[in-house]
Amino acid sequence: MSRYQPGDDVIVDVWGLQLRGEIVRQARGWCTCIVETDPLADLGGVTPMIDPRATVCVPDARVRPLT
Repeated sequence: MSRYQPGDDVIVDVWGLQLRGEIVRQARGWCTCIVETDPLADLGGVTPMIDPRATVCVPDARVRPLT
């Protein structure tokens, strides 16, 4: 059984940042998520790689429930 379901709000550890996101899909120990960022924030060297709503795939261990 999957730990997360599509539509669940989560915190995703990606690019060394803790970003708010939503689960799109979970399978075989990986989660596909849509993460939200502040397009005006200076996030250092990763800023050019991040769209305001980016789709990322990360291991389950890098996702936790939004509390």
